[in-house]
Amino acid sequence: PKYESKVFPPRWGQLSDAALANASRRVGGEKEASIDRSDLITPATESKHVHAVYDAIATQWHHTRGKRGVLWPGATQFIESLPHGSIIADVGCGDGKYFAEILKHSYVIGTDISEPLLKTAATRGDEADDGKRKNIDGPQYQRLSKAKRALSENPSVAVADCLHIPLRSNSCDAAISIAVMHHLSTEARRIRCLSELKRIVKVGGRFNVQAWALEQENDSKRKFHGTDLLVPFNAQPKYLQTQAKSSETNSDTTHQPKSISAESKGKGVAQMMAEQYDGAEFDSKKNLVVFQRYCHMYRKGELESLCERVSGLEVLESAYEKGNW
Repeated sequence: PKYESKVFPPRWGQLSDAALANASRRVGGEKEASIDRSDLITPATESKHVHAVYDAIATQWHHTRGKRGVLWPGATQFIESLPHGSIIADVGCGDGKYFAEILKHSYVIGTDISEPLLKTAATRGDEADDGKRKNIDGPQYQRLSKAKRALSENPSVAVADCLHIPLRSNSCDAAISIAVMHHLSTEARRIRCLSELKRIVKVGGRFNVQAWALEQENDSKRKFHGTDLLVPFNAQPKYLQTQAKSSETNSDTTHQPKSISAESKGKGVAQMMAEQYDGAEFDSKKNLVVFQRYCHMYRKGELESLCERVSGLEVLESAYEKGNW
């Protein structure tokens, strides 16, 4: 079937019951391990502690991470190893910080579940119109040719769940999914994500997956004492919205802040912001809004074990890199 989205970036919502039932029997036209229909419905843990959090912190995330152009070395090495002219899917692309690296020699299609985060990648061209190009682009974009920079300003992106990617089977030469799978809260959903990556990549193609590791280096600031945790993110109030958006185009208000109440008068901005968002806390010492992100920390060999449960998928290389598998 063909689809026409009336918004940009285009949004693919949750699968219908019929589609979910069909997906539970088959993945990409090939018989796979049985998938419970309920496994494809986003759990409350992910809705509240992943989706809602990234929607709220999207602007800060882009300003403090995406613009710096700091990429995971293993991901860039994988991208550089692909033939020039490849079509690469960036699943869970966030603000598109890998787009420039891909666009050096290839083409990219990005998807992410967070519309606010994805819009920071999709509206770069609009931001650049004010003549402050150097403030808009990270260092990675400065190295692109004029033609490729034009592509980076109008990227091919869509709001979509990594468990049902809106791309045809065998349509991509390769794919990457960086720092995505540690936000999936059940084993079945992790297997489904790997199955979808395998489905969209051509037979003989490759994809690169990286996620946080339970095992951390001695000098790492991250120390985990379990595999399933809520990891705090300190948000600066200046990057957060001050009141709820209009819901004319999207009636789902799960990810939207509450309006400021009369009771908030006399309180600091950070405290008022913390009260607007469900699950957020006010750090009075640092004057910050603290969100809790759900993360699953992978043990050594765990990702490989999940890959073995996807028919037709072969692990070509496995490595540990700066606290990530």
